[in-house]
Amino acid sequence: MTTRRIMLLGGAGLALAACGGTTTTQRAAPAPATRTLATTLASEPSVERFVDAANRTQATEMLNGAGIYTVFAPTDSGWGDIPVSLREDLFPTNAPADSVRGRAVINAHIVEGLHPLSEFSGRTVTLTTQNGNRIVVDGSDPNRVTVRSLRDGGYGPGSALAFWGASTIARADIPASNGIVHIVDKPVLP
Repeated sequence: MTTRRIMLLGGAGLALAACGGTTTTQRAAPAPATRTLATTLASEPSVERFVDAANRTQATEMLNGAGIYTVFAPTDSGWGDIPVSLREDLFPTNAPADSVRGRAVINAHIVEGLHPLSEFSGRTVTLTTQNGNRIVVDGSDPNRVTVRSLRDGGYGPGSALAFWGASTIARADIPASNGIVHIVDKPVLP
């Protein structure tokens, strides 16, 4: 820009300011989340067991990817409510995770698309998870939004988990660059 243009633009700005018109302050839009779902989850200390299971089943590849997802991540204490025998069967302590069934459990907590808590306010919504099962998010009680498998849980027919019931969203709308995280008080079992 030439010196003459700069002076003209500066003079025009001073003239507008001298007019005494009202100025409006615009709020900056909130900065977009820069961390992926995988890194957002890894920074949440209350879901370390879920993150470990996601890492061990390579689900973090999807959570770092370009798709937009909503994750219902169970707390460590809720994860601990899964019977030890089932946890050890799917995610053995000193062995690789069951690549099929372990991944199915992780994918039972992930749905495609962005689904903030406000979407469930005052209604019940059915969503399809990444493992093909359906979950029901019930927001009819504004003080307690629940998530349950359409089959009410249970890992296979005759399972001891047949009466697992619904999880409650404990913390909602944690933003990520490729989706959103809701922390639930226990797993949503397929």
